[in-house]
Formats: sequence, C-alpha cells, structure tokens
Amino acid sequence: MLAGDSVPGQTPLPDLSGLRNRSVRTMGELNALEAENIRRAVLRYLASRPSVRAAPFDEAWFRRLHRQMFGEVWTWAGEYRRHETNIGSAPHRIELAMHGLVEDLRAWHASGMGMIEQAARLHHRAVQVHPFPNGNGRWSRMLASVWMRRHGLAPFRWPEESIGGASVIRAGYLEALRAADAGDLQPLVRLHERHTAAQNAHGPVFRRGRELKRGGRESNPQPPA
Repeated sequence: MLAGDSVPGQTPLPDLSGLRNRSVRTMGELNALEAENIRRAVLRYLASRPSVRAAPFDEAWFRRLHRQMFGEVWTWAGEYRRHETNIGSAPHRIELAMHGLVEDLRAWHASGMGMIEQAARLHHRAVQVHPFPNGNGRWSRMLASVWMRRHGLAPFRWPEESIGGASVIRAGYLEALRAADAGDLQPLVRLHERHTAAQNAHGPVFRRGRELKRGGRESNPQPPA
C-alpha cells in the first residue's frame, strides 16, 4: 500500500498490481501522475467542442474515456471491476447497467429536460453504478462536463483538489450524491449549477481551440447533437 492518509468516501485501492510506474511510493506521487493523465483527457474533450464521433456516449466510449483518463497510470483502466464494493452494481450487472444508462441519457435528452439536470443525472447514475476499480468519481464528473461541452455549453469547473481530499466541499458533494440516491436530485443539480456559474465567472475557458463566451455558449456554436 502507498503511504498517505485515506479519504472518507473514496474507493480503497485493494492492491497496486496494476500500477505501471513501480517507483511510486506515496499517494502524493500517485495523485500527480493521475492528474497529468487526466489533464490530457481534459484537453482532448474540453478544449474544443467534441464531435458526436469523438464522444458518442455509448457503452464502449464510457470505457474508453476511463482508459484515456487513467490508462497511463493503471493497466486496468477502462476495464470493469470484477470484485464487489460497498457501493455500485454487482460486477456481473455492470455492463447491462451501462447500456441502460446510455438509453436513459438519450431519453432525457429527447424529453427536453434541461441540460444541467441531464448532466447531473448522468453524473449520479455513473457514480451509482461505480463500474471501475477506481477513479469513478473523476470519470463521472468528466462525463457530465463532456456531455455539456458536446452540446455547445461550458463544462463544469469542479474543485478537484477539494473534492478529492477531506474537506467541507467534499462533504457537501457526498451529501448531494446521497440525497440523489434517496430520490432527491435537486441538491446535486444545484451543485452543478454552482460549478457552471464558477466556470462562467472566469470568462473564456481554454485558450486552445474555440473559446467559450462568459454566458457559457460557444462562439458560432454548432447545432445541437
């Protein structure tokens, strides 16, 4: 095991057998490696509006996104977990649950539901299934941001360092997820609204590719996909 404090609400690492860099000795070193890997995925999907082909939001792409976020660090990135956890679907039901999420996402979008609520529902269901050995929260938050971005809207500005460590922000985030588990999605929707507002308050995001205006819309946006 790595040296460093565990954080309440995180999926514990059962072993380090899938770690590509065997010289890593501390959680800080591991976090830095993962953050750099995730940064590349952020540039791939959030620096400019991804096409439907690049981000099709199907079951295979869900796995590919996780691999793109963590595959430089872990050999099992993009592979569904094979062990039971204290949360999430049973391992033999994960793939079916992910196909179900694809269908539900299409239905939410076709219904005319607001985009932030769609993103919040996507985020929650992805966390609820908890399909991978680790990295589920970061992957779920990325899913929500890519969904917004693919539709010409600003992604969310999540305070990842605060959410990833013991903090008041993390406690509020977990409380919103638990409320959604109990059927009340509104705290999680409000959390997404807050972090959309935080994104817009910083003006244009990403200097590479097409910029987003302060209102969250793309300049010369494409028609919704």
